[in-house]
Amino acid sequence: MKTNNLPIFPLGIVALPGTVQNLQIFEPRYIDMVKKCMKNNHGFVITFQKKLSDKDDYEISEQGTYVEIVDFNNLPNGLLLINVKSLNKVSIKNIVKLEDGLNIAQTHPIVDPEVDDQALLAEFPEISNILSQLIKHPRVADLPINVDFNSADSVAYHLAGLIPIPWTHKQSLLEAFDASQRFSILSKYIDEISSN
Repeated sequence: MKTNNLPIFPLGIVALPGTVQNLQIFEPRYIDMVKKCMKNNHGFVITFQKKLSDKDDYEISEQGTYVEIVDFNNLPNGLLLINVKSLNKVSIKNIVKLEDGLNIAQTHPIVDPEVDDQALLAEFPEISNILSQLIKHPRVADLPINVDFNSADSVAYHLAGLIPIPWTHKQSLLEAFDASQRFSILSKYIDEISSN
């Protein structure tokens, strides 16, 4: 993916690369966005929108995830259900709000520095072990999860998508400098969950 002006979809979730999100679309601006993306065969960017304290205002994160639509369905209630595959991290700059309220921004792919995946996976074996157990759980087994257990990023992103941590923590994992930092952060979150 090269630098592009793409639609920005601010949500209260974090789409982590490699994961699949199911989104119910009901606002006309986003229904139009989906139609245009499908017609022009390109995706859009999901970015975390954080509510500012004591205000009805939101802050849009400067990093998000480029996603592509992999499936869609019109629901009986009139909503549009889309499944999107999260492909890669992007930086978001120069956000412009169009007349219909849709945000468009300049996006640029973010490529993390390479790490020694096998050394990192060996240093934090509990992360892979927890993920391999979780994906066998009956509530998770039917989800469209495709983990590459030889990739530290794939393991970290998929585990972070499944464990109960706040969206702000998931955004921190997305914004981590590289897989090594991501594993260190994730390990701390797992320790916090285990101690509760």
